[in-house]
Amino acid sequence: MRTKRNKLLLAMLVALTAGQGFPYVRAQSGDNFFTLTVPPFMSLTPLRGPQFRRHPGTAANVQFNNSLWWARTASSSGSTVTFTTDHAFQHTTNPIYKRDVRLRLPRMFVSPGSGWQFDTQTDQTDYEAGDETAMVQVSSTGPGVALIFMQVTFITGDVNTLPGGQYEVTVTGTISQN
Repeated sequence: MRTKRNKLLLAMLVALTAGQGFPYVRAQSGDNFFTLTVPPFMSLTPLRGPQFRRHPGTAANVQFNNSLWWARTASSSGSTVTFTTDHAFQHTTNPIYKRDVRLRLPRMFVSPGSGWQFDTQTDQTDYEAGDETAMVQVSSTGPGVALIFMQVTFITGDVNTLPGGQYEVTVTGTISQN
């Protein structure tokens, strides 16, 4: 009985090594696919808080330098970043007194290959003509990051008609997928 069993096992072993074994024992191959989805994540973060300046009491404009913004996009089609004022500079206690604001994007540092570019580099309000919104814009053609520098300028105009007090403007940054 033992010899019969050994002969059977030996025959099976020979058959398997000769490629003639049972189908479930033969070497087989297959594929298994793995997919990872990266959402088109976008973020825009101001890197500095509110800025304050004191007017010199002359006809000179007052510039707020180096407002820094960090933009990041994972969108394969890129993103557009827009900065918009809520209105011209206006007196905080008597809003009928206004002065124009100029937004300017003098430079940005970007990740290579992301295609960041200036779309609108400078704009300013003209509150006397009814234009109280200034808007500047940059965009990318692919994923990447940008460090965006912005200058905000208080346009003094006629210093003799400039009432004392605080003048404020809010600049809102928005990032959207292209």
